[in-house]
Amino acid sequence: MYNISDMLNRSARLRRDCVKLILILLLLTVAGCGGKVVRYINPEANFSYIRKVAILPFNNLSSDRYAGEKVRAALTVDLLSRMTFEVMEQGEVSKVLTLVMRATGAEEGMVLELDKETLKLLGERLGVQAVILGSVDDYESRRDGGVVSVSVRMLDTSSGLILWQAKASATGSSLTRKMLGLDSKNSSDLTRKAVSRALNTLL
Repeated sequence: MYNISDMLNRSARLRRDCVKLILILLLLTVAGCGGKVVRYINPEANFSYIRKVAILPFNNLSSDRYAGEKVRAALTVDLLSRMTFEVMEQGEVSKVLTLVMRATGAEEGMVLELDKETLKLLGERLGVQAVILGSVDDYESRRDGGVVSVSVRMLDTSSGLILWQAKASATGSSLTRKMLGLDSKNSSDLTRKAVSRALNTLL
């Protein structure tokens, strides 16, 4: 049988183990969630009339040649899952972009300059009230943890005004993850995280 001293010691150890478990769970929640988010929402923006949007190709400023396509694909999936707007199919967007570039005299493969008239033309051809575009500012994958940083904005196709803009990033490693012996997050996870953080500032 246990005496009172043994019972008190067991109780104290149990409390310490519970505290440790709670701390570990809290650390797991925040581990690998590093990254900053900055946003702007036009105070005069009226999102209620926006039913359909088109996601344009992203300007890739990173060293990964496919980063723009990866971020655009992740943004499309995330936006569709939220069921807030209809999202134009990417293949159709590409077709219309080619036609608009020819009509404006822009060289194919170059970044399309979106002035007010070009935006209006895109809106009419695509049947959308807004377009979403942006840039991949950083896209690195390393064994000790990578980073994905994106800038996203939504433009009104009828007025050319910026309705919403956000910059978000996600990092794949942290001191907490290393302390807990957790693997760094891969670039696909980081892409989804950065995109989700950006959209969370709007939806």
